[in-house]
Amino acid sequence: MELQNKKAFSGKDLRLPYVGLEHIAQGAPTLLGTADSSSSVSVNSLFEKDDILFGKLRPNLRKSLRAPFRGYCSTDILVLRCREGIVPGFAGHVFQWQRVFAAASATAAGTRMPRASWDDLKRLYVFAPKSELAQEAIATVLNAVEDAIAKTGAVIVKLRQLRSGMLDDLLTRGLDEKGQLRDPVAHPEWFQESPVGRIPKVWRFSAFSEVLDRIDSGKSPDYADCPAPPGEWGLLKVSAIWPEGFRANENKWVTKAMHKNQAYEVQDGDLLISRSNTYALVGLVCLVRKPPPRLLLCDKTLRLRVRLTCASPHFFALLLQTRSARRQIEIHATGTSGSMKNISQNVIRSLKLAYPLPEEQHRVLRELAPLDESLAALGREFDKLTSIKSGLTTDLLTGRVRVPESILSTEAPG
Repeated sequence: MELQNKKAFSGKDLRLPYVGLEHIAQGAPTLLGTADSSSSVSVNSLFEKDDILFGKLRPNLRKSLRAPFRGYCSTDILVLRCREGIVPGFAGHVFQWQRVFAAASATAAGTRMPRASWDDLKRLYVFAPKSELAQEAIATVLNAVEDAIAKTGAVIVKLRQLRSGMLDDLLTRGLDEKGQLRDPVAHPEWFQESPVGRIPKVWRFSAFSEVLDRIDSGKSPDYADCPAPPGEWGLLKVSAIWPEGFRANENKWVTKAMHKNQAYEVQDGDLLISRSNTYALVGLVCLVRKPPPRLLLCDKTLRLRVRLTCASPHFFALLLQTRSARRQIEIHATGTSGSMKNISQNVIRSLKLAYPLPEEQHRVLRELAPLDESLAALGREFDKLTSIKSGLTTDLLTGRVRVPESILSTEAPG
């Protein structure tokens, strides 16, 4: 690969698009969008179709793709062009390889805003078959897996949008005794106004503290950033919390006995909320389902336990993700713009929420169950395909496994 240094200082071709780091997906060769070249007033790099665009700023974000067109890009993106004998489709997969991202991260300079250097990264040795047909065969196999991942991901996105619409109805209108959505147009007398909007009259409105049994914050000693082996103690990272579910593998191995305090152990049915995170991620909530033993709460996370006589943890995990709850959290989060945000226990206790009695809470959950099961199954399939791609990439890009050139069609991908 050869680094391209052609820069545009002024007089840009306004017909060409601009690509910034924000337009490249994290961990996937996906272009999320573009901007007008006139929108970037700083110096830009010029790239050609089939160049590799590799994010050098914070390379741990794993941003890289093969350019589908000609355009301008941020100078925080390395523009790399294939040398003669290297197929762009093959090179695109090389620069999506975890080994390349790891090398870029390991050699990046800077503490707060680390940047990778091509002078360092180009020293990394990678496998490249001499035959262009062999390179194309590798690209064909990996493209097929990527296509399957993309299709599965697209179905997941559609189902999430459907679920979001259902949640908006279920958490504002609820389900009556017959399991039907209440209709505010046909029966306005069934509803009342509240500080969080129109809600059914049979619902309660209160501060979250009225249904909270307890709220805890954990501890965070500094340990190596590697997951705990099975049976060992792990300290959860804030990245374990996502609305889609609890990620138990996002933890750091706790090796010192003095920090293995079982009072902070995460249990089934706990609600976790990110207390300290970036602006977009602070206040994320998830319900813990059947966690492996010996996982401890970290200090960037709050553990919420609700009174089971009046609240379902699963229902309140959904309720805390509504627009109303999110707005209250965002308003009261502290921290300067663009940096880490924090929310206190008092903010969580004082959240104003509207909710039905437990019987109706369970009706809502039963209504969502089939969709949630489909999403869970698709999520497992997505993870499986991602794991297959990771293994195949390593096998094929080290030469451990060779792909027969006969798999190529008459028109091989570039």
